[in-house]
Amino acid sequence: MPYAYGAKVEHEFETDHLNIWLTFRHPMDQNLMPPLALWLLEADAVSVDIVNSAWQDEFTLLLTSDTVAAHPDRVLLEYNGPNSNLQTTWGKDWEPWGPILSTDIGKAPCFVDRGDATGWDYTEADFIEDSNWHELDLSGIVPANAKAVSVYLKFRATAANRIGQFRKFGNTNAYNVSGLSTQVANIDKWGVLTVALSTDHKIDYFFTTGTYPYIRFLVKGWWF
Repeated sequence: MPYAYGAKVEHEFETDHLNIWLTFRHPMDQNLMPPLALWLLEADAVSVDIVNSAWQDEFTLLLTSDTVAAHPDRVLLEYNGPNSNLQTTWGKDWEPWGPILSTDIGKAPCFVDRGDATGWDYTEADFIEDSNWHELDLSGIVPANAKAVSVYLKFRATAANRIGQFRKFGNTNAYNVSGLSTQVANIDKWGVLTVALSTDHKIDYFFTTGTYPYIRFLVKGWWF
């Protein structure tokens, strides 16, 4: 007969794969190993394969998936048992369970400081100032699993009421934006802005049509 429903599920993302630890409430027979196909894994609602399993001790089983390319926000694991190769030390099959939300124990810190930068990421030559939205690619600066950036913006315009704005790439409205505006001509304007990233790590920018003696843009850090 099946025995003991569920297990504690935890995971850690490493570059291109997930490590998933299952902690059972009772000691398990380490001489047995259930087929990999019985583990049903989802990362951000996408089914991925388990490619390896290994007992760490009589309570802990480590599963590995090598088909996860980016740090997932949500991981679910289901056991499609019972199976005679997953038993307690006294010979009881472990019961099946539905999707369990895994705890991310390897998640990076919420905010990561980029460090002591030695130059600007973008300057006025990299921007188009024509009162339209344009894309700006940050994929060469931020890591793959970053969700938003903190940026330092400094610019000068030859007229008042010149605006520099930023938003998540792909957005079509001008409400959820971050930006700065000049109050007078030929006076520096600067500040720190928070901008969400698209999945391909782009943002949109907008500068009012005008003359800008300089624009300075730097990514200070990012959130995961």
